[in-house]
Amino acid sequence: MWLAIRQILMEEGSRERLAKIVNKAKGERSQSQFAMDLGVSLGAAQNWLKGQGMPSAKNLEKIATAAGMSLEELFSEISGGESEKIYSPKVAEDVLQIAKKLDKEQRARLVRLLFDDLLN
Repeated sequence: MWLAIRQILMEEGSRERLAKIVNKAKGERSQSQFAMDLGVSLGAAQNWLKGQGMPSAKNLEKIATAAGMSLEELFSEISGGESEKIYSPKVAEDVLQIAKKLDKEQRARLVRLLFDDLLN
């Protein structure tokens, strides 16, 4: 999934959209305070505010929270409303990363659903 996010951030206009979200997340705080609140360097925060640099997945999560958005909303906005790009796994490992977020009962249910699908 991180590869899909990186790909979106490489698309034209996506970094500018991210910069707008970062500015929204910053609000009235100074750049230094914003960087401290996120636990990142001032340089990193400044780059993101200018539409430069690429935040890590963990930092994107912090930015989304600071902007009052879910991670899904952030991805959708960065991709220009084309969030389906983010959720189209290419390999089984992409699905596994999503499945790991489920509790044990739901993972077992997913395995049963996949098994049933393979039998049909």
